[in-house]
Amino acid sequence: MKKIIWLIVSLLLLQVFSSCTSQESKGKAIALGFKFPVGTEYVYYIYSNQSIDQQMAGMNSKIEQRMELQSTYNVTSAEGQNRKLNINYDRFYIKSSSNGMNVEYDSRDPSKQPEELQSVGKIVNHPFSITVNSKGEITDVQANIDSTNGGSAGQFSDSSIRQMMEQSLNVYPAAPVKPGDIWQRSYTTNVGFMDIQLHSTYKLVSANDSVAHIEVNSTVKSIPSKNPQMKDMHLEMTGTQTGAMDIDIKTGLIKDSQFKQDISGKMKIPGSEIPMTLKSDTRIVGKMR
Repeated sequence: MKKIIWLIVSLLLLQVFSSCTSQESKGKAIALGFKFPVGTEYVYYIYSNQSIDQQMAGMNSKIEQRMELQSTYNVTSAEGQNRKLNINYDRFYIKSSSNGMNVEYDSRDPSKQPEELQSVGKIVNHPFSITVNSKGEITDVQANIDSTNGGSAGQFSDSSIRQMMEQSLNVYPAAPVKPGDIWQRSYTTNVGFMDIQLHSTYKLVSANDSVAHIEVNSTVKSIPSKNPQMKDMHLEMTGTQTGAMDIDIKTGLIKDSQFKQDISGKMKIPGSEIPMTLKSDTRIVGKMR
């Protein structure tokens, strides 16, 4: 049961990254990238609503979930086009409802921290540092996590941090782009107990003097996991993610983004095969401090 809950939370966290106004700069190439000045502090707020339909023992089951995640980023130093970031997850909240039963976790409320979600909450208030180049690629990880801190130690290893952060940072084109131009990103990452492969196509739709409006279309596919905790669970999931985001041209801040995700497939466990369908709406808002 804990694995299934972790999987559901992980699928929520998978969803990562609505419109521009004012006079557009038509035909003018713009350089989008991670360009925050040293000393910058900004916050991302993630709001997600998700519906999961599954069939277990011949019965249909529906899970409705709401999630909120708040994280703070501090740009502490720069060397050429590289920026060093200190990152902290400030708050994690999730509420799950299924068949009349509710599970609620809030990192800020000790009365809402059930045992089955304790390990999820350990991502909160355990800061770590990464170095990012102008394209949003992670070039170095410095994770100062106490290895005795239960599940959080594995979640904050060098490789897990790279995987966790890349999908929200590595979104910028390698060269200046004009409205109508497209670029792509592909990578493999781990989300909780699930290894996934993503392929995303980005299109610059419009831009003004300060904001670029980008449309995103992605394919999502689960791949065999090497995680020993997944040895009795096999996932076969495929789907799409569509949406748009507004990026601040000066800094690279994702000011606002909205995405819809549609994933379906099945989860195989000993003696059972569980069909699953996942639909979600996610909004991410970035604000400077």
